Amino acid sequence: MDNIEMFVKTIADYEGMEIQEAKLSYASRQNLPASAFCGPDRSYPAQDAVHVRNGFARLSTFGARLPEPIRKKIYRCLVRRAKKFGVEHDPKTYKWGKYITEAKIETDAKKIVDWYLKQLGI
Repeated sequence: MDNIEMFVKTIADYEGMEIQEAKLSYASRQNLPASAFCGPDRSYPAQDAVHVRNGFARLSTFGARLPEPIRKKIYRCLVRRAKKFGVEHDPKTYKWGKYITEAKIETDAKKIVDWYLKQLGI
């Protein structure tokens, strides 16, 4: 598998698409102007109503992984595009998901390692 195929497969896996859809998506994404995206590095395309709805869904799912300023910027952009394309969006029902900080992950990992070492008697 060459690098491009691997890249397209990664996009397909990440976006939950079939490989053929991802290839079309990748090709059409490259032809869009930078202004068609709400996220950094040409992420969160929002050039039409379908993509705006999808952007809200993706942000809800993966938004907790993003730094808060970027997440807020993407959200505000999606809200503007939702108004532009007539997409209904109720901010009261929108959920960011659980925030997991790096410090919490490190603390949890340390607890697991400590427990394991204790089990081994080390």
